[in-house]
Amino acid sequence: MEKNFTARIVGLTEVYEMAYQVSQKISDSPSNFDVVVGISRGGFPPARLVCDFLNIKTLTAVQVRHYTAGGQAKEEVEITDPIDIDLKGKNILVVDDVNDSGKTLKAAVDHIKRKGAKAVKTAVLHEKENTSLSADFAGAYQTEWKWLMYQWAVTEDLLEFLKKDEMLSADKEEMLQHLSDKYDLNVQTELLDKVLAMKRNYFDN
Repeated sequence: MEKNFTARIVGLTEVYEMAYQVSQKISDSPSNFDVVVGISRGGFPPARLVCDFLNIKTLTAVQVRHYTAGGQAKEEVEITDPIDIDLKGKNILVVDDVNDSGKTLKAAVDHIKRKGAKAVKTAVLHEKENTSLSADFAGAYQTEWKWLMYQWAVTEDLLEFLKKDEMLSADKEEMLQHLSDKYDLNVQTELLDKVLAMKRNYFDN
């Protein structure tokens, strides 16, 4: 991983506000949707919030694999769990947490179009300027590239950073300093304690 790979943690309060902002933009638009599709796994929490704000009753998911833990990109984007409900003739809103390269959104949209949807639009909490496919709706735009660590993926991302950097055996103060120095990432000791307590679920002892 390159030394200029920086990251920040996106807390739940910010997620709620971004979901509200993107929902407000959708509400102000002429678009109406029958179904919300959350891109699993990261898009499912904001998709549920969007359903709540827009009063959309049908929520389903499609799992698209592009990035693995710690910001590692897979060579190929693939649909690993396709949508299993009827989308024919329906207006679909696809929701994800972040739009980075645009490849994940494109894979999801293409999959949904093949299901016979009438119209498909996309919404994300954050969109990065380097994307090859802009979302129709975004809560905020990020001009400075950073890896965004949403609250629902903090454990896997932090553990992957520490593993790749051979820091899992270091003491906590060394871990915290390393994350700050290499990733410009300020992690609270209490959070790191929680993450390390879950290490056994990720790696063989």
